[in-house]
Amino acid sequence: MAFLSGTVSFSRFKIVGGAPKRLDENLLEKLRGRAIGKQREARMDQTDVGWIGGRHLLDREFAIEKNILLDGLHFGLRIDTSRIPPDLLRAYVEQELDALRDGNGNARVFAKLKKRAVEAARNRADREVRDGRYRRSRQFPMLVDTRRDVLFAGATQPAVHEQLYPLFKETFGKRLEPLSAGLLGQDVAERLGMARQLENAGPSRFVEHPDGNGHGDVYWTAHDSQSRDYLGNEFLLWLWYTLSEETDTIELADKTEASVVMVKQLVLECPWAETGKEVITCEGPTELPESRRAIRSGKLPRKAGLIVSRQGEQYEFTLQAETMNISAGALPRIEGNGDPTARREERVEQIRHMAETVDVLYETFLRRRLSADWRGELAKMQGWLRRG
Repeated sequence: MAFLSGTVSFSRFKIVGGAPKRLDENLLEKLRGRAIGKQREARMDQTDVGWIGGRHLLDREFAIEKNILLDGLHFGLRIDTSRIPPDLLRAYVEQELDALRDGNGNARVFAKLKKRAVEAARNRADREVRDGRYRRSRQFPMLVDTRRDVLFAGATQPAVHEQLYPLFKETFGKRLEPLSAGLLGQDVAERLGMARQLENAGPSRFVEHPDGNGHGDVYWTAHDSQSRDYLGNEFLLWLWYTLSEETDTIELADKTEASVVMVKQLVLECPWAETGKEVITCEGPTELPESRRAIRSGKLPRKAGLIVSRQGEQYEFTLQAETMNISAGALPRIEGNGDPTARREERVEQIRHMAETVDVLYETFLRRRLSADWRGELAKMQGWLRRG
């Protein structure tokens, strides 16, 4: 599966109460108990959700030598959905109607016949769905990092997360919280003793609203007054400013250094929901005049492609600002053939290191953002935006 080869895409979740620490047969037995196909009662929406072993879509075997890598647990989530194609259902209705109509053109009679035809067509479709027709199966890799009490889920779609939450709770007795920009910021602030500063923070006003009122709200987080996910947007804008005006090698909070380049994709959107969204795709998106015009008008980055080098490892990926989801992540090539288990373990360490690199880069921003120095930093960024 994708975590162990190729590019990686994932969301991360904090395992509330901590990840399981004993990686043994008892833990694997919990996965077996919630494996795909073990659900006894069919769901109303004909969806079946369960765990798989992780090698392929049909793998239902769990074993220590396969699923336990270092101090991590690797497996998969499978979601099966059954839904008859709408065009086919309409065809069934017409067939049933033809059989019932028998040349009767009376409008009132036709309405009654149409109702009977629809009911008969739906019953026919339900039988076929229960027989296993029209089934679509999807798989998503999962990696429980017991070192950091984090779940890496190889899916960034909220619809998949909605299926994941209850299954994880039923299996492990643990609740998941998305490690969005706001929750990551909260964890960093608490560790640094800056929780009050975070609580008092509000969206920064990088440019004034055209009407002169200096709007500071960000519409995509305004529905939740407790959300601090807008910090992810500010992080990407700060990163853009730093790379443009100061340096492309940033000293990080853990005393390491990271070289950063913004590449390939940049998504910008108006935080006031007034001037829409721009998607810019090219090798150097931040250098284009249209991207500079967009941020001068108040648009904020919502997604950006990055190349980040740290501690001798280089990663290329796309970062979604509010969720901190990573997509299309390219990891360093593992040299040599070697032992297959050793190669899988190296991949797990690479994924951890890439996520850690993003986190420490974000923490470097947060240390400035929550400090008394932010006012001066913000003034410099405002001047940069005015200069164009």
